[in-house]
Amino acid sequence: MPAGSYKSGFFYNRAALIGTGLIGGTIGIALRERRLVRQVVGYDQDSASLEEACRKGVVDRAAGSLADAVGGADLVIIAVPVLRTIELIEQIMPLVAEGTVITDVGSTKSKIMDKMKKFMPASINFIGGHPMTGSEVSGIGGADPALLENAIYVLTPGPFCPDNVIQKLEEMLKETGAQPLILDPEVHDRVVASVSHLPQVASAALVQSVAGTGDMDLVRTLAAGGFRDSTRIALSDPVLWRDICLSNRKYLLKTLSSFKDCLDHFYKFLYEGNDEAIEGFFREARDYRRNIPYRGRGILPELHEIIVLIRDTPGAIGHLAGMLGDAGINIDAIEILHVRELAGGSLRLGFRRPDQQHQALELLYKKGYPVHEK
Repeated sequence: MPAGSYKSGFFYNRAALIGTGLIGGTIGIALRERRLVRQVVGYDQDSASLEEACRKGVVDRAAGSLADAVGGADLVIIAVPVLRTIELIEQIMPLVAEGTVITDVGSTKSKIMDKMKKFMPASINFIGGHPMTGSEVSGIGGADPALLENAIYVLTPGPFCPDNVIQKLEEMLKETGAQPLILDPEVHDRVVASVSHLPQVASAALVQSVAGTGDMDLVRTLAAGGFRDSTRIALSDPVLWRDICLSNRKYLLKTLSSFKDCLDHFYKFLYEGNDEAIEGFFREARDYRRNIPYRGRGILPELHEIIVLIRDTPGAIGHLAGMLGDAGINIDAIEILHVRELAGGSLRLGFRRPDQQHQALELLYKKGYPVHEK
């Protein structure tokens, strides 16, 4: 394995995992299962979470203090809510050795990186991180290394961090299944305000608007796939999202203002009964959305997709995947489509190579599956 290029056979000798919740737990399991570091030592103020981390194999051992956790570590991973990250890093600075790599998993990067520039000594290497993955199951109970598979993992290195140090962390993250992407902190925060933080606020607002109707029994009965899919992320950790919104307030406010303008325009079209404007509103949105594939063009390789309709029977997905696997066709991404009236199918499959996409289309068509190219 690539880690073998290092004399120890591991990317790092000892990793200190500070925070054993959903993301910290996920990273810890991935590091241990793939033997990317020699030892993972965990620390969490929540003793119950730390105990569960030990039971689940997230860490090799639990530390009784921050000093115990980071002492002797050559990699420190801060996996706590954004507003707590800076405070924790300040606490561990006197405790870490020269050359230590410190990274975080916060969903916003500008404030953290600005703070690091001011007090991080040149002898310590700080590389901001943001694994763009998650689950509506919060805490250690939702930790699963599968969350990192094909997930974009943004890195924002400090200005004086050596290239070889950055490359080493990138290589390790690739071994977890993630796809590292180096970005400027301000660019990162501006973009995620639109594509991550705004959808979270919109999802919560949609739930709030329905919750006030007084028709909850009918809502439970009639809520279709579109509502469930649009509001799924509203199940996420409220404390986590409180910190994210506050730490990215500048860009989120701008994005919310733009979103509000869109709603105001649509409200006006509907109030006036302007059928052409209403149709245009949905048409423009549809056309733009069509240009956003499952995997973005340009920065990352495009995935070549197909849509397939399968029956809702036990083992149906496994049978289909096994059939493709037996034919040597690798599925790089799979998505269950709950809103079938929009996609005309129930599964979206993504392939890294166009020839595998075409092979899958031909095989599934011959086997009688309703399938089409996306």
